[in-house]
Amino acid sequence: MSVNPTRLTSEGIKALATELMDVYDRRNKPQFNTEEMLTQESRFSVKRIQELEHLLYSAELLPDEQNEIISIGATVKLLDVYLKEIDTYRLVHPVEASPVKKLLSVESLLGKELLSKKKGDVVTIHLQGKSIQYQIIDVK
Repeated sequence: MSVNPTRLTSEGIKALATELMDVYDRRNKPQFNTEEMLTQESRFSVKRIQELEHLLYSAELLPDEQNEIISIGATVKLLDVYLKEIDTYRLVHPVEASPVKKLLSVESLLGKELLSKKKGDVVTIHLQGKSIQYQIIDVK
């Protein structure tokens, strides 16, 4: 059976590995005292361990270098055409996405629009009946 690779940054792989270790630790130190809650916690732990192991087993490290075409792993500087604000994001696999850390899922509205574009292109997303345009200032 062939496994489709999960393309992740080195930071994403480290975060998943850390979470896996944490789940293993929690499984060995149950936090609940009723039998039913222990069983539910155990089922959750086993399922999450399987998910994390699958993600890590299928992980493919994204290269640090990117070309001018936007793909997963690219760092993109965007200008909000209306607000005249510039922000920088890194396109990542959905399991790594974090708005706070400026890690944008390739499955998000903006992420999907950015894929295969290049510096100078303008992308438009439609959100709650409004159109938002971004100009791609730089791609790394």
